[in-house]
Amino acid sequence: MSHGVYILSVFIHVIAACTWIGGMLFLILVFIPGIKKHPDKVSLIADVSLKYRGVGAVALTTLFITGILQLEYHGVQWTVEYFTTSSYGVTAGLKIIVFTIIVIISLIHDYYLGTKAIDQWKNQPDHAKTKTLRTLSRFLGRVSFILALVAAWLGIILVRGW
Repeated sequence: MSHGVYILSVFIHVIAACTWIGGMLFLILVFIPGIKKHPDKVSLIADVSLKYRGVGAVALTTLFITGILQLEYHGVQWTVEYFTTSSYGVTAGLKIIVFTIIVIISLIHDYYLGTKAIDQWKNQPDHAKTKTLRTLSRFLGRVSFILALVAAWLGIILVRGW
């Protein structure tokens, strides 16, 4: 791969990471607190969540593809030995693990638990099951956000060193 393609890949990767992390920050810090007292907040959360789910899926797919391209550019050897003995390999391997966990959590949160929580919230807002589902959904969202920050930090270490 040429250096120009690598630079383009880095640019796209950074934009996708900004989209992913920025979207979560917007939801956590602006949107949810901003509609807290809105009479139709459940529908607003459902609509925005569905819209962001698609954006998030594109961002994660983009991060996966551009991440693999960048690892290839840096000469990663796809062996267990490489990922366990070299400092770059260990860091890259950790980032791959963190990213994989983010994808799994996102799939559970976006396509199962979050959807179920919103449906339950619409139908039985004060039910104990609703509160449990909302708490679990919020927890998974926060874990995903923290892991996204860890992935970004590991990315910086991969490029800049420790």
